Amino acid sequence: MFLHKDTFPTMTEIKKEFIFSNDSLAMYPLLNEIVSFLKIHLPSEQYAFKISNCKQILIELLTNAVKHSNADTTVLSVYINGQAIEITKSDKGRKFYLNNYTSWPPLTWPLDKKYIGEKIKIYQDDISNLYAVIKTENRIVFEIEEYPITKVTSSSNLLEHYGLLIMAKFSNEFFYLYNPETNLNQFTTIINV
Repeated sequence: MFLHKDTFPTMTEIKKEFIFSNDSLAMYPLLNEIVSFLKIHLPSEQYAFKISNCKQILIELLTNAVKHSNADTTVLSVYINGQAIEITKSDKGRKFYLNNYTSWPPLTWPLDKKYIGEKIKIYQDDISNLYAVIKTENRIVFEIEEYPITKVTSSSNLLEHYGLLIMAKFSNEFFYLYNPETNLNQFTTIINV
């Protein structure tokens, strides 16, 4: 199918799952496979920016799987429809946690219902704050608060939870869901097209 560069193709729904061995050597080949899949199903030049955002998100999800999941495998699901690209990373490894988090409310899964609606600051640097908003006992949504860059000091902590910040910045919606019955952890990003 040939598309004029200014033509926006009509999309049908498509979903594909990719199995990741959580091996750092397998990251690059899988990243290329998923990006190629996106390019096939979103061929217009108008999607190039969205595919670039997806690539950054995928790099962070794959890195997260290698560094934090403690699982043998991870499933990456890519769902495309006319409104959005949804990428979900699922594993049965370690639940989402925050290093050095000692604030209130405690983050143990499932979360206590009385904390629904709480907004927890989980990352702060000179340019932004990243929050986890408790939506249900098993779901948190990540939100960013950015402020003008005046200076970045040498004391800035730009690395801790930076991957979460990247995924929140490149997504229209980004959330974590834990299923206590199956012990399934899911990070989902939604990118509007």
